[in-house]
Amino acid sequence: MALFYKKNGASRRDRGEGKTAANWLGHDTRRGRLLETAEQFNLIQGLIAQALQLPVGHACRVVGLDNGTLIIAVPSAAHAAKIRQLTTTIHQLLVAKGQRVDQIRIKIQAGLKSAAITAASTPPVVSQALGEQARDALLELQQTTDNQQLADTLARILEKNQAKRQS
Repeated sequence: MALFYKKNGASRRDRGEGKTAANWLGHDTRRGRLLETAEQFNLIQGLIAQALQLPVGHACRVVGLDNGTLIIAVPSAAHAAKIRQLTTTIHQLLVAKGQRVDQIRIKIQAGLKSAAITAASTPPVVSQALGEQARDALLELQQTTDNQQLADTLARILEKNQAKRQS
């Protein structure tokens, strides 16, 4: 049976060391280079996203930079075609910002999702119960409208509002 003793009574976790990935990566040169590469990719990806219009710019993911060849991953052939049209613009932008990029390659990765689409598709839902004046106005509109679809929609809204008020 082996017994384990702590040298000074406090574990690393207790002393607060290594709490962030950046702190952990900065402790030796090999991991430090990894952190520098990740920061460079993030910078290039941000520059591309700023320069290009939504959703094209935000669909790009920088996946490599090797000997001046920038490799950009995109989720579909349509995105790839658009990025190929804009490679000279991207190249000029990156060179102007001090990045050493000689060539740009595009890779299609079907499973890649656009950050703009995923962020925009799930907005936080904040719903509040209708005030008495708003509820009365909707009820009056529902009763006076000739449009049956509008009346049905207003009825559903009023039902949901009543359920919210009761819960």
